[in-house]
Amino acid sequence: MFGFFKSKKTPERQLNHARDLRVGDMLTVIDSFAYPDWLKGQTLKVTAVQTYQYQHSAEYEFVLESESGKVVFLQIDQDDGKEFANFAVKIQRSDVDAIFTLDEFARIFDEESLTEIETQTRPAAFERFLGQNYQQSEAPYVAYYYEQDYRGRTLPRYQDESGEICEVIELVSPDEKHSINIEIWDGGETDVSLVLTRPLSDIVDLFPGA
Repeated sequence: MFGFFKSKKTPERQLNHARDLRVGDMLTVIDSFAYPDWLKGQTLKVTAVQTYQYQHSAEYEFVLESESGKVVFLQIDQDDGKEFANFAVKIQRSDVDAIFTLDEFARIFDEESLTEIETQTRPAAFERFLGQNYQQSEAPYVAYYYEQDYRGRTLPRYQDESGEICEVIELVSPDEKHSINIEIWDGGETDVSLVLTRPLSDIVDLFPGA
């Protein structure tokens, strides 16, 4: 009978899968030599959730920040019933030149056929994110980017001008553990990311934010 007088507490939010991460949540990466020192065993905070819209689907990207301020991007992928964590780091023009040389990298944009590219050097900062060689996986395709989380919401109509348009080129290593993601934006600005693909089980802890 006294239960009526007890204060009602808001139930603590449960976070059981990385795909349900929100801004303010945190995750911990497994302590493994598959990762660079700044990422392995680290707890990262979600600072933003972004949306990439394609003609028949959408992908959601989590922006993660370490305690030291390093930023890495995460997308959750599924293939043949298995789930994977795609960790991506953006690299600068000077990094592209050091790793592949600019002349070699330019072939990706110049050649009509799908391009192969070889890693020339492996800078320590990116070693865990690099494969030895890559093959372009398909022809360039178009995406619309939104600095918003559209999970659980109706996406804008495809080709709606409310999103930023970009052309995407992907190259993948033979073992599919590493890839290069290239985004060419309206006006010619180009972003290049190195992607490390790992089992989703490498995310060993999830912590809901306040």
